[in-house]
Amino acid sequence: MPAKILALIPAFNEAARVAPVVEQARTHLPVLVVDDGSTDDTSTVAQAAGAIVVRQEPNQGKGTALQRGFRYALEEGFDAVLTLDADGQHDPAEMPLFIDTFAATFPETAPDLIIGRRRFRQMPWVRR
Repeated sequence: MPAKILALIPAFNEAARVAPVVEQARTHLPVLVVDDGSTDDTSTVAQAAGAIVVRQEPNQGKGTALQRGFRYALEEGFDAVLTLDADGQHDPAEMPLFIDTFAATFPETAPDLIIGRRRFRQMPWVRR
């Protein structure tokens, strides 16, 4: 049986940027956006883009949003979680590299953690 993997996107006030991230990520995996107490339309925009949305109030920080997403994944029977930033710093087009690495070893020797490295050369200085 193939691995069941969830894309997890913690978000805080990212209504202006979250939709393309969700739309691109959804081509690879189901997507959960944990809205960390945003005061803008992050939840509405993410849901309209096709994400499952969990909202927590008040803003508790990225770490807590990630923990909430990990709990959701466990409760829903996912085998793994792939995290992305809501602001587009992580390119969803790179997701297959992680998915394929995990799937090739699942379930016998699947790694507990796979870490990617961003290439900053093409990223504007203000986004680094």
